[in-house]
Amino acid sequence: MAQPLRRAARAALFLTILLLPVRLGAQVAVVVNPHNAADDISLDRLKRLYLGQATTFPAGDHARLALHVPSSERFDQAALGLGREIVRSRWMAMAFRGEAGTLPVEYTTVEEVRKFIGDHPDGIAYLPASLVDDTMKVLRVDGKRPTDPGYPIK
Repeated sequence: MAQPLRRAARAALFLTILLLPVRLGAQVAVVVNPHNAADDISLDRLKRLYLGQATTFPAGDHARLALHVPSSERFDQAALGLGREIVRSRWMAMAFRGEAGTLPVEYTTVEEVRKFIGDHPDGIAYLPASLVDDTMKVLRVDGKRPTDPGYPIK
C-alpha cells in the first residue's frame, strides 16, 4: 500500500514542479521561430490570431498557431480576456461551421512547443517566459518584452 502512495506523491510533485511557473504568475512569452521576420505584435493582433479572426502576422505572412496547454488558462485570461472553455468553444464552433482554416495545435510540454517552433518558420506559440531558450525568438507585445513593466500578458 505504501508503494502506490509514494508513486502518487511523486506524480503530484512532478506535476506541481511542471506547472509551478504558470501558477506562480510567471509572465507568458509569445514565441516564434528565430527566422520569422516579426519582432513585435500588437495585443489586438494576438487576440485576433488566437480567436481565429486573423491568420497572418502583421507583415502579412501566414501564422501557424500552437499553444502550451499548461499556460492556456493564464494566456486566455490575460491576452484574450476569456476563459479557456470559451476559447475552445469558439474554435470548435468555427470548425463546425467550416470557418476555421486550421485549429491551433495543442502541446502539453515545453519540448513539444520548442520542436513545433523549430520546425515551422511560420509558427507562433506561447509558454512561460522562464522556459524560453535560444531556439526561439520572443516577440514584444505592444512593444514590451515579458520582463518589461506593463507587459500585457501576466
